[in-house]
Amino acid sequence: MYKKILLGTLLIVAIVFSFNSCFAEDNSSMLDNMGNNIKNAVNNVQNGVEDAARNISGASKDATENIAQKANSVTNELMDGDSNYNANYNATRTATDNNNTFMGMDANVWTWLIVGIAAIAIIALIWYYIAGLRSSDNYRD
Repeated sequence: MYKKILLGTLLIVAIVFSFNSCFAEDNSSMLDNMGNNIKNAVNNVQNGVEDAARNISGASKDATENIAQKANSVTNELMDGDSNYNANYNATRTATDNNNTFMGMDANVWTWLIVGIAAIAIIALIWYYIAGLRSSDNYRD
């Protein structure tokens, strides 16, 4: 078993030391090229993001300008039509009289009066129920 481990270790060491090129040798043109390639890739991504953001903001600006122009044209058309329509418009109020009362109180007062009486009745029933539970003798065997 030890012979196999020793033979495997020697084989790996021999393979590692058999290559004569080194990644970090003095001729660093490969590293320079790799650094430039990474820098160029990052710059391309940055330019793409900036262009996309510029296009999106331009599109939203155009859309809001178009909506504002449409709203202004609709408003102008309504104002022009409204000036022609107001000449023939006569309004009469339909709810001017305050005679919709019963016993001198309108519907709003009656509603709150009924809600108040119902609340008092509910509180009285709960009080009566609780008083009955306290005073009765409950024998439960």
